[in-house]
Amino acid sequence: MLRVTNASRSIFVGPKVPGRLKSTLSVGIETKNADVSPELGWDDALPYSDIPGPKPLPVVGNLHRFLPGGEFYKKDTSDLFKTINETYGPVSKLPGMFGKPDFVLVYDADEVAKVFRSEGPWPVRMGAYCLDYYFRNLRKDFPPSLTVAQGQEWQEFRSAVNQVMMQPRNTKQYVEPIDMVTQEFIDRMREVRNDSQEMPPDFSHEIAKWALESITFVALDTRLNLFKNLAPDSEASKMIEAVHAVFDGMYELDFKPSPYKFISTPAYRRFVASMDYVTQVSAKYVNLAMERLKKAPTNEERTLSVLENLLIRTQDPQRAVTMALDMLLAGIDTTGTSVATVLYQLAIHPEKQAKLQEELDRVIQDPTKSLTTKQLEEMRYLRACIKETMRLTPIVIGNLRSTIKDMVIGGYQVPSGSMISMNSQAISTNELYFPRASEFIPERWLPGADDIKGKHPFAFLPFGFGPRMCVGRRFADLEIETAVAKVFRNFSLEWNRPPAKTQFRILFSFVDPLTFTVKDRV
Repeated sequence: MLRVTNASRSIFVGPKVPGRLKSTLSVGIETKNADVSPELGWDDALPYSDIPGPKPLPVVGNLHRFLPGGEFYKKDTSDLFKTINETYGPVSKLPGMFGKPDFVLVYDADEVAKVFRSEGPWPVRMGAYCLDYYFRNLRKDFPPSLTVAQGQEWQEFRSAVNQVMMQPRNTKQYVEPIDMVTQEFIDRMREVRNDSQEMPPDFSHEIAKWALESITFVALDTRLNLFKNLAPDSEASKMIEAVHAVFDGMYELDFKPSPYKFISTPAYRRFVASMDYVTQVSAKYVNLAMERLKKAPTNEERTLSVLENLLIRTQDPQRAVTMALDMLLAGIDTTGTSVATVLYQLAIHPEKQAKLQEELDRVIQDPTKSLTTKQLEEMRYLRACIKETMRLTPIVIGNLRSTIKDMVIGGYQVPSGSMISMNSQAISTNELYFPRASEFIPERWLPGADDIKGKHPFAFLPFGFGPRMCVGRRFADLEIETAVAKVFRNFSLEWNRPPAKTQFRILFSFVDPLTFTVKDRV
């Protein structure tokens, strides 16, 4: 069993780094129409059993609905939840199978607010059952990740991580390195472009390489040099494949009926092998960081990295590995796909792309120089384009919580311990909350334009809400903003094909190749 060395556990005190970056999370949403209706008492609410939803059969539950001929057969996650919403209403129930709990599905922003405001200081977020099973049964040498930890175990881990990940000053030191990685991505786009100025069919893989290179520098203090021509069996290539396989496994094991806890299925074995590889690589680089800290002069004045800060604050290299795993798993497919969706939306809306380029040309007068924190803060339309893309095509289907007390949701009794799935995509594209909801209008996030602003503060939560809000959101903002700014400062993108086909499993993704036409601007 792999174990991280305990080479050093002495405490180092690092210098503070000033400065802050604005977050894509900050949103301009009106709240005057967002009052929650008066609370219905428990005794006046309908019983839990009356929550509408597909009724299960004895023994097999709703399994038949997912088999050939069933109404859910071959539906991806988005289509499944959309069908349930349209059939059963804004609060519905999908009964669990194979020992998994029911899902109470919520498509109403008022009810979302009620769930979040009742979650307490230690929110319970279940759902990643195969990941939880991996840590608690197969890798007991590492603490459970923030994704699956609960209660005091989660609170202690999150408190230590917050001091490192949530401080704006710790993000500032990565502006230049992320710019450097992104410049390599820009150079790579020129290199792989064909004679017709189109990106290759595997351009999504190039974006994933950029995302992995960026987050690896933050999480593991290392460069994988992914934009070199790597052999298929290289560590970097295998890392990308492993992370993709982890998400595929989570979909197969947690979102689809699977008996993996009782029978070792092929999907389960692939998931475990992929998790083992990502864990092994993470532990390797955490060990190297520990050795550097051990050898560093005690009187050396320098800015400590995120990983070094985490090692110092937790005094636990095993926990640092777990946090690195969280950052890698949460920061590759999500961030990479976020960038891909912004590129796509701006490519199919050339008038918005031109408006963004006017801002970029004004702020980034010399595109050969590294971006600065000040420049990023000045790009308001850039952030508006990113927010509007996240609203139209959220990368994650929604937010999960388990109720910590009996609640009334949508007029129904929902007992403590129930699993709540709050569907971001359905809510953020609902005309009740966003006028002209199906249109791509970045201006709704800028001052003025009151007629198209969002009408509810809980209708758009791309990074979640409350104590369990995404811990890496500041780094995600930095990476996405840097990539989009540099791409459109250097290029104009066109989409000269039919609308791209997409799918939603654990995460949103493109099915069709992202063969953008990419024309130089500089």
